[in-house]
Amino acid sequence: MEQRNSAGTIKKKLYTLFFVAVCISSIQAQTLTGTWYSTDSTRQYEIKQVSADEFAAVIKSSVRAADSVGYEVVKHLSFNARKKRYEGVIYAVSDGQPAFVRIRFADKNSNRLILTIDRMLFMDVSLNWMRMVN
Repeated sequence: MEQRNSAGTIKKKLYTLFFVAVCISSIQAQTLTGTWYSTDSTRQYEIKQVSADEFAAVIKSSVRAADSVGYEVVKHLSFNARKKRYEGVIYAVSDGQPAFVRIRFADKNSNRLILTIDRMLFMDVSLNWMRMVN
């Protein structure tokens, strides 16, 4: 009788663990993908999942003369579970220069992304992207 209870408890724990893992992975992909726009609303970005654990962002539309629709501004974006953020490479539209980027959701607002770009030693740059709500 004791073995049967123990096996049932282990089975319940495994089902619960599996359910939580599936929910977490699907929530991350669902909330990050979609259409986002810059704070000044001059650009729209489309974030898509390009592989099982990698995302990319392209310019979907822009009013800036130097921008090209379809230009991939963020590549190799993946979730760092230990640091609870996305990390990848962002490319400058003007000259194509790459920089390391950290992306996280704003506290209490899943419709705003905060992109932090490594520039100089102590001079990181932060950008905000807002979710396009239809």
